[in-house]
Amino acid sequence: MLQSKEKQLLTRIAWAYHNENMTQADIAAKFGLTRAKVNKLLQDCLDIGMVQIIINSDEASCAEVECQLERRYGLCKAIVVPTPVKEKHLYTAVGATAGDYISQHLRNGQSLGLGWGKTLRASLDGIRQRSPEETAIVSLFGGLPRSGTTNPYDVAAMFARKLNVAQCHYVAAPMYVTSEDVRKALMSQPMFEKIFRRAVEVDMALIGAGDLSTRSTNVVLGALTSDEWHSLLEAGAVGEVFGYFLDSEGKPIDHPLNNRFIGAELDQLKTIPIKVIASGGLQKVPILRAILKEHYADILVTDEITAHAICDAQDGEGASLA
Repeated sequence: MLQSKEKQLLTRIAWAYHNENMTQADIAAKFGLTRAKVNKLLQDCLDIGMVQIIINSDEASCAEVECQLERRYGLCKAIVVPTPVKEKHLYTAVGATAGDYISQHLRNGQSLGLGWGKTLRASLDGIRQRSPEETAIVSLFGGLPRSGTTNPYDVAAMFARKLNVAQCHYVAAPMYVTSEDVRKALMSQPMFEKIFRRAVEVDMALIGAGDLSTRSTNVVLGALTSDEWHSLLEAGAVGEVFGYFLDSEGKPIDHPLNNRFIGAELDQLKTIPIKVIASGGLQKVPILRAILKEHYADILVTDEITAHAICDAQDGEGASLA
């Protein structure tokens, strides 16, 4: 978290460079800094999302593959960004674009349901700060055993602060519980009935797509154990959406984890008016194709290489791409 003085300095330097067209040398002289320091601070402004650069170009829109995705899977809209040279920048590229879409289309008085993960955390870079308004944030997932910027609790809290929302609703339970009986007992509690009713009534949802590669966020961050991961693969799962594990055709698999997830029912979540899926990377191709086949997404935000792989892969070939 930036201290007030640091934020003021960054703001003034960014304003001088981008709005007043001052050179870095002029800024260094004005603020008593070295030119190298000014260059670093300008980069910091980009890294933390204080300054965003939008390229308006038909070439950058990846229009052809967007149309292919929309036609093939009946999407309301596909938004495809150029695949970054460095893989570590993929989350930011896809996430910030999804955040910008939310900022443009979420109206005052509406509610936003949120998933979790690295891409959703990165989507905050595209969210524009708002004046306080009657918007509500609803977390669609239970939490993880430890804190982190990708934890469902943290993602919802950060969105709430960025959007200055009036209400933020959390699922005060683990993402997956120990048994189906425990789930039934928790889901029958009035507080959970209320939060999941709110979850399926949101106006818009922004979620990621969980893969089952060796780099799966579900495994790395402790949502799944190694044994659970192996059993999911053996059962034919290719990943998860809204917390439920799907096969390659987009159908929920017969697995205990799907009966132990603390969240609204998948069929009910499917009725959310606008479901934005933000995810990229070749390891995501199998689950993204499953999601698109069963129409769990209305808006897809992904990168160019992933988009082409989704369109080009024949049925049954998706898993090899991971």
